[in-house]
Amino acid sequence: MFTLTTDSAVDVFRSKLDELGVFWVPLTFTIDGVTYEDDFSDDAKYKEFYDKVRAGALPVTSQINPFTHEEFWEKVIEKTGPTDIVHLTLSSGLSETYSSACKAAESFMEKHPDSRVYVVDSLAATQAEMPVFETALRLRDAGENAAAAAEALRAYSHRIQVYIIADDLFHLKRGGRVSTAAAVVGSMFKIKPLIVFDDAGKLQVYKKPLGWKKALKMVLDHIDEYCTDPSSKKFWIAHADALDKAEEARDAILAKYPGATVRIGWIGPVIGAHTGAGTIGILFESNSRLM
Repeated sequence: MFTLTTDSAVDVFRSKLDELGVFWVPLTFTIDGVTYEDDFSDDAKYKEFYDKVRAGALPVTSQINPFTHEEFWEKVIEKTGPTDIVHLTLSSGLSETYSSACKAAESFMEKHPDSRVYVVDSLAATQAEMPVFETALRLRDAGENAAAAAEALRAYSHRIQVYIIADDLFHLKRGGRVSTAAAVVGSMFKIKPLIVFDDAGKLQVYKKPLGWKKALKMVLDHIDEYCTDPSSKKFWIAHADALDKAEEARDAILAKYPGATVRIGWIGPVIGAHTGAGTIGILFESNSRLM
């Protein structure tokens, strides 16, 4: 059995991580010059964050540096004693946090040769990490050894298909991710960019459907193509303070696949800082990624 650790981008309530015996290291975000830890454990914290974003705040995020990772694992082994660790990170395609964790693991293991750290790149973020996270929990609780678990999780991460439907083009413009012209024209025509995680864990614009309804239909059509036996599968929906859309997407999935299970969760501040409010993510297990 190994010890499971993660960074907070997984967006499980931190109190729930504590309950599950999962050690976590918080990422941070800065609003109006004030830096906060991503330690959210209730809906009100997420809502407060998105209220600020809707009011015009443009949060800034930062990666976890190697020193912070090392210090974190030092505290872990103070509680557990020597142990093998599987550490799940935010996608390397979005942040240097994964690379930082790898560097820290090498240094940590030099100091603690009786403990091993296996860093696993989730190739995703927020609720899109949940299939990998839950698989890690099952492997831990089944008594799997850390090396084998890490290898299985790295392979599995390539099988999670993720679709993100962006809503606030002006937030993307303020963050420098689209031009002013693209934001104006896109908003006029109600374009809702459909974004996917590619096989390297980077975000790519896949299509530009006109409107939320067409974007959702496009995702549902792709489920047929990429999800084997969808009626028996699990789906996860992530939302950036857009529960009404998340529930609409859930109802559409269940109407089409009555035997499926669908879970809804928040997009936290680390990713929401970049997507803005109103964004929806839909994900499921497939044989391979779209791109």
